[in-house]
Amino acid sequence: MNYFFKILLVSLLFANVIGAQESTSNQAPTNGLQIAKPPVNQTKKLALLLPFNLAKVQNDTVNSIVDRLNKDKFLNMTLDFYSGALMAIDSAKQLGISIDVSVFDSEETKSNSNIESLIKWNNLDAFSAVIGPFYQTNVEKTAELLAANQVAVISPLSKEIGKSYPNLFQTITSSALLRSAIFDFMRSKNGNIIAVVDKKKVSIKKYIQDNQKDVRFAALDASGALNVLSLKGLLVKNKINYVVMETTNTSMIKATMTALLSVQQWFNVQLVILEPNETLNTDEIEFADLVKLKLMYPSMTRENTNPQAILFEKNFKLINKVTPNAFAIRGFDVTFDALMRLSQPIGFFESTNQVTEQVESKFDYFKNETGGFANKGLYILYYDADLTVKEAK
Repeated sequence: MNYFFKILLVSLLFANVIGAQESTSNQAPTNGLQIAKPPVNQTKKLALLLPFNLAKVQNDTVNSIVDRLNKDKFLNMTLDFYSGALMAIDSAKQLGISIDVSVFDSEETKSNSNIESLIKWNNLDAFSAVIGPFYQTNVEKTAELLAANQVAVISPLSKEIGKSYPNLFQTITSSALLRSAIFDFMRSKNGNIIAVVDKKKVSIKKYIQDNQKDVRFAALDASGALNVLSLKGLLVKNKINYVVMETTNTSMIKATMTALLSVQQWFNVQLVILEPNETLNTDEIEFADLVKLKLMYPSMTRENTNPQAILFEKNFKLINKVTPNAFAIRGFDVTFDALMRLSQPIGFFESTNQVTEQVESKFDYFKNETGGFANKGLYILYYDADLTVKEAK
């Protein structure tokens, strides 16, 4: 969100005039859910519990709102998320979805919030769903307090896995699911899977040994460097050879990539990583080589260039005078998905058998072993020859 608009929004929040902005958005649903009007006198309610922490801002005698915005990354993140949520609310209205949306300040830190009083004084137990709070401990407390009334509590940002409640929906796809999915994908292609794992990556090696038992490891020498001959000896002709590289060591990355590039005329090879690797973004690693090796990785989000996504970005920029960042897009995706599910006659819980896709994220809920709901929505992405990132099929 543009800096000026953030100042304006904080001022409006102080004035207690939270509401959806007017927008020229005409976002169409990008999923299979059908829009349906609720029965008469049964309009559903959605609450957003967002950590604006306005009391702290208002009582800050040292810093002005401008100073606070310069320093407070958490407030900026919250406002960005909120700007995306506002776009989602307006887009739903454009589509004729009738959901009452209320926004509350959860006044939260990692260990504290005003959730109990918000629920008590605003009758949140009569709402259909709640998005937030942000911190895992606070969202779990919210789910606990609203479980008896079957209010869906949607955790929008937390990557933590804690207590589970039957009404708690974790929207962030776990790293365990991302890892498992890419190994499943490689096996679906009948690939020969090889791992190059730095000796410092003990937990990754143990994970592969315990859970991906058909994977073979390239040997390291006494100093911990890659044994290139060992790697080449594990390659198989007439199959795609997936080389899972887990290291942040520049020398090992270069050695692995050089070895794979040198055998491309004889072997079908593809480089794979299990999680983001900042070393690959440094000047020492040639992007062109990553493209040649079709670097592949699992991701919770995608780069979306379809007409709806382009329209969303255009309208967001028109309103906020800035391109939406990851938190703004997340705010849109989580809120719009919730509004679409709430618009179903069957209700939010029953809609979880439907897989939906928004601007960046996929929502594919399943009931986990402990009784709550988790999201297994993800993408397997790779660097294509045209220098774009595409979804592997």
